[in-house]
Amino acid sequence: MPTSTFFNLAPEKREQITQIATAEFAEHAYRSVSISRIVAQAGIAKGSFYQYFEGKEDLYGYLLDLLVEKKSQFLSLDRPDPQNVGIFAYLRWIAEIGAQFEQVYPELSRVGYRAFYLGEYPAAFTDRTSQMAGTFYTQLVELGKRQGDIAPSLDTELAAFLFNTILSNLPAYLLQHLPPDSQPTEGESGATISLLTDVFGQILGILEHGMSVRTGEESQ
Repeated sequence: MPTSTFFNLAPEKREQITQIATAEFAEHAYRSVSISRIVAQAGIAKGSFYQYFEGKEDLYGYLLDLLVEKKSQFLSLDRPDPQNVGIFAYLRWIAEIGAQFEQVYPELSRVGYRAFYLGEYPAAFTDRTSQMAGTFYTQLVELGKRQGDIAPSLDTELAAFLFNTILSNLPAYLLQHLPPDSQPTEGESGATISLLTDVFGQILGILEHGMSVRTGEESQ
């Protein structure tokens, strides 16, 4: 986490440093991120940087925490109640609002893409997000069983594991299967966002209905 010295900076200076760091991490893989470039663009001494952050990993963790914070705020807008719409419709809403977030915060979203695709999360962040995701999906499965979205006989822990494993590994799948000219870049294109949302919807359809052929589809 940043030091109190960083948070005691004038808000405009904190925002400037944050924006420059976000652009650096959005543009470069973690191993190629340069603290020297960041401090040069921010107009601060490298020694001052180390009064604000312990190092590159600390700065990266701060940006990822900021991503989670801003995305949580974004998700709170007009949030539907999964008890009213059902858990699968709720998850589809999360995918749609997530695509909108990427349009509003393209560089910060790019930082998140790099973290997912390249596996560069700091260990502490990985552990924390994994625990949060596990808790979220467990609660969602329990709700789904209570309201009839998920078979009550299904093991809650197993169902939560499937949700977490499949949806958490979706970015890696997309990186391998998106055409090279439509892989995520800064300023995410509408076509790519549409494709991401469509794939997410297909996965949720599999989780909701399974892979078995339904009546009327045998000859299709």
